[in-house]
Amino acid sequence: MISLIKKDFKLSFKINLFVIIYALFISAVGVYLNEPLVSNLLYAVSIVVLTFATVIFTNGYDDKNKSEIILNSLPLDRRNIVRSKYIILIFYTLMYGLVTILCTKVLIRLNVVDGGGSVSLQSIIAAVNIVLLFYTIYYPFYFKLGEGLRSFNAILWVFVMLGPTMLGRGMAALYKRGLLDRLMNVDLDKINFYLLGIVLVLYYISLQISKRIYGKREF
Repeated sequence: MISLIKKDFKLSFKINLFVIIYALFISAVGVYLNEPLVSNLLYAVSIVVLTFATVIFTNGYDDKNKSEIILNSLPLDRRNIVRSKYIILIFYTLMYGLVTILCTKVLIRLNVVDGGGSVSLQSIIAAVNIVLLFYTIYYPFYFKLGEGLRSFNAILWVFVMLGPTMLGRGMAALYKRGLLDRLMNVDLDKINFYLLGIVLVLYYISLQISKRIYGKREF
């Protein structure tokens, strides 16, 4: 299973330039903003976008090169193939959280932009919640259909790229309606932590379902 995780991790390096440029751009925008809530939402979205982009790329690479067929021709436990995908997803999210923290702290230290602060723990937890909740639903279908999700992945890629723009428009709409101030008064930290516990349980259940589905799949 460790070798499978390493395989996906090495593949992720193919989009490192995109990751660095994107993380620096989002970090600069977040640090520039004077509204902590908006900045942290932007940071969370950037972590989600980077994670989604990496997973779409690595899974797409596997589908394109028929990696699953090759792996299943080897004496490997199919459950480990599934576990590796679930584990590397968490690793990607936390890794990009650290990348975003590093970028924001460097920008603040160099006084490149003035305004907001660095990434908060809550931003990373929010990103983890979003990513894990999505793939809790997505992965059972992925391990059932494989390449059959290619069209869906293409649509998902478009939404991922438009994520920050959609967030900006959403924040502007909330501000005009006066809902942004109300949102700031809600204890989002507590909700975030409670949601994390629920999401982790659902993610584990999804893992068990995916292992059973993939174990019965024919190649």
